[in-house]
Amino acid sequence: MTGVGGPDQQGQQAPPPSSTGRRIGPYEQSLIDSRERVEARARERARRQRRTRTLAAVLVAVLVAGAGYAAWRIVGQPDVATSVPESAAQPTSCAEPTTVRLAVAPVVAPVVATAAEALSKHADGPCAAYEIEPAQAYAVAGSLSGSAVPDGWVTDSLGLLDRVEQTSGRKLTATEPFASTGLVVAMPAAAADAVGDDLSWARLLTTSTPVRVPDPNRTTIGRLALGAAASTLDEAKLRAAFYGSARGGIATVALDGVATSAQPVGAVVTEAEVSAWNAAHPEEALTAIAPREGSAAVEYSLIPVATTSATRSLVTALGDYLKSDEARKLLQDSGFRMPSGGDAKAPTPLIGTVSIVATPSPAAIAKATAAWNASAPKAQTLLALDVSGSMLERTKEGTRLAVVQRATARALGAAAPQTRTSLWAYSQHIGTKGDDQKQLVGYDTLGDPAQLTAIEDSLAKLNKMVGGGSGLYDTVAAAYDRAKGTFAPGHTNSVVIVADGPNEDDYGLSLDLLKQRLASAKDPARPVRVVIIGLGTAVDEKAMKDIAATTGGSYLAAPTVDDLEPVLLRALGG
Repeated sequence: MTGVGGPDQQGQQAPPPSSTGRRIGPYEQSLIDSRERVEARARERARRQRRTRTLAAVLVAVLVAGAGYAAWRIVGQPDVATSVPESAAQPTSCAEPTTVRLAVAPVVAPVVATAAEALSKHADGPCAAYEIEPAQAYAVAGSLSGSAVPDGWVTDSLGLLDRVEQTSGRKLTATEPFASTGLVVAMPAAAADAVGDDLSWARLLTTSTPVRVPDPNRTTIGRLALGAAASTLDEAKLRAAFYGSARGGIATVALDGVATSAQPVGAVVTEAEVSAWNAAHPEEALTAIAPREGSAAVEYSLIPVATTSATRSLVTALGDYLKSDEARKLLQDSGFRMPSGGDAKAPTPLIGTVSIVATPSPAAIAKATAAWNASAPKAQTLLALDVSGSMLERTKEGTRLAVVQRATARALGAAAPQTRTSLWAYSQHIGTKGDDQKQLVGYDTLGDPAQLTAIEDSLAKLNKMVGGGSGLYDTVAAAYDRAKGTFAPGHTNSVVIVADGPNEDDYGLSLDLLKQRLASAKDPARPVRVVIIGLGTAVDEKAMKDIAATTGGSYLAAPTVDDLEPVLLRALGG
């Protein structure tokens, strides 16, 4: 036997103890190593940005005398809001502020956070600490009931208020937009230079460089861009223009994927997104191409959602501030346009001129959406959530169960509307006949508002079910049998299991028996994949990988509560 940190009996280096003296296992150590790598990359990125800012300051000092105004134009650009702080700014107006949770469309979230911080410094400002959560507007609109409800919502489409009413029964009052932005196609410089002189939507979407377009069912950007293209392209060319995006189930587009792609690609995004990306990543700057026909504006409005008048007034206070002269400057410096008019700070480099035109006709948008849906993959998923006693463990965001409830509501709200989903819960003997699983909602499409409402209602009732041990293995077997028995031709059929720990039912299936049962039940004509999401570090990762691999599925780790929503959305198909 060796001392702490020495070789074990097999001659392998034993994991070192933690700062508390507890020995760290290989999986947990890998998480620590991964986090350290991420932090190291963040420190290096910050170092490069500091170096860039320092170099800019030196250039200003050297060049101003000789170049004057031209030097300011090169290196004197205003600061652009590029990130959202993890914690809310504390106001100077009071000692015990009310926390106000805001779900904000990701494109405008950084500048809204910057504005909230500026407002917090006003001595006569509201007694509120505004927590900013970047969240896709479509996802929020589909989850405004239960535990996922924010106090305020910045949406990029007032048309989503109809979705809110259909799914939650709530009638929210539309407010005037406080900012807007136009659409561009972002590409690496070499690819942009190769486009040529034809900058029409039709040309940009069918160039030799593939252009990623977000889902028009779920994004304002996708609807406006494809609606514009639909007015000049026939259906066959329209499908060809976004076939790759539709087949890939692309819900949204991230510029980091464009900047770091091994092969040149482009993406339809807002002009403000390109400004923010280039400000934060000068070494990976992208070129913005403005379509010749122009684009309709993506408009942002802050809508109070809270039911108490006190909290609603705090949301309204921020909304009023966002329309002030001080906030307008913040917004314009970050590339946003004002409803009252005036040009935005255009992204650089820019080919063409960004112009704002009328919204495409409903017929053009319907044509584009129908063509997208004809190409997009379809999925049928049975989702089973762990409600064993361990789900009552506290986290920084509340209990694990509360985190799962919020993440599930938001992920299902964000999923493609043609996705068919059934919801189960599992824990030992939770079923009416003593089974370890229980169906809460049967299969239906998430585009049906009644389905989302039923899921939201069931998620809210999970608190009354939580307790007992985890009947994980029996649940996987039963869910697989159900998914196979209700197989949907033309769909990707899957079972998604959210687990926060190992199987705890000693009287049910063992791991070996479960794998044998799954292997014998496989049918090439009716394939069903099992995807297991491990929440936290108590999951038996090896066993989960073995189970999933037996069916051709996969294991997805969500080491922290913050990881669950994006991982769950990925498991649901994007």
